Amino acid sequence: MLKKLLYIFASLGIFAALLIFPKAAAEAVKDGLIMCGQVIIPSLFPFFIATNLLNELGASKLISNALAPFGARLGISGHGVSAFIIGVTGGYPLGAAYTARLRSQGLISREEASRLLVFCNNSGPAFIVGAAGIGVFSSAAVGFFLYAVHILSALSFGIMICPKAPCDICYDEDIFAPVSFSEAITASVRRSADSVIGVCAFVIAFSALNGVLDGMDITRILAGELSYRLGAELSWCRALLSGILELGNGIGGMAGLDIRPLNLALAAFILSWGGLSVHFQTLAMISGTDIKTARYMIGRLMIALMAASLSLLGTSIVF
Repeated sequence: MLKKLLYIFASLGIFAALLIFPKAAAEAVKDGLIMCGQVIIPSLFPFFIATNLLNELGASKLISNALAPFGARLGISGHGVSAFIIGVTGGYPLGAAYTARLRSQGLISREEASRLLVFCNNSGPAFIVGAAGIGVFSSAAVGFFLYAVHILSALSFGIMICPKAPCDICYDEDIFAPVSFSEAITASVRRSADSVIGVCAFVIAFSALNGVLDGMDITRILAGELSYRLGAELSWCRALLSGILELGNGIGGMAGLDIRPLNLALAAFILSWGGLSVHFQTLAMISGTDIKTARYMIGRLMIALMAASLSLLGTSIVF
């Protein structure tokens, strides 16, 4: 009862803030729509269609059979390996959507799906190299470095939480589903459209929240206090606070920062954390399944801290 009352008061507070700062919210929504049109939809929608189509036609089973021996050594199925590959190539929240699809089809267990959700839902190369590398640091090399750190931290944490003992190698005998290509492509496009609309809705919602917080000067005050305590640049602290809420705003807020170890570590942290917006997208993707989410947030935080540490270590070698 108390928790529900807190949620109600929080919702009323957000509603009141929107009434008091409508212009800030509207401008933030415009920025969110631009981000969706220029980055989110072009980079995610084709991948959503491709992965859904592969799944509908049975290619995911074929890939999992090929990867089964490798996955068994790590304590995960071939489907788990394919989920990781799709997660690090397609971007948020494709890894979660693919994992949920595997679970709903009964191809992986509930326990494995819950583990996969933590480290298979990652940012893709299009966003990391394009938005973070070139967009923020004006360097594709930095983007590829951050992408390598992103993959390594997720994979390392995944190995840590997987069973220590190798699992049995399991193959799917019924690989190709009895579905026509026209049915498969129709279902894939419709499912992908629903998914990308949901993703954009969360991006826009959290962009509005960021705009309201800026309008209330809360972000500026918190960033100033954090800058004083840590001795970091104000823009660095603002990017961190924005990135905790929403990935795109966090990375975009880093524009103009130099290529320095702490700045790259911040970018690595934000990219691996993903933001609360991505986490809500993830929860939406797995709704209707029995996948456990108790360790998801903690897992993503651990991966983000690992990414920041690996970035600090790597910058002394690469740059």
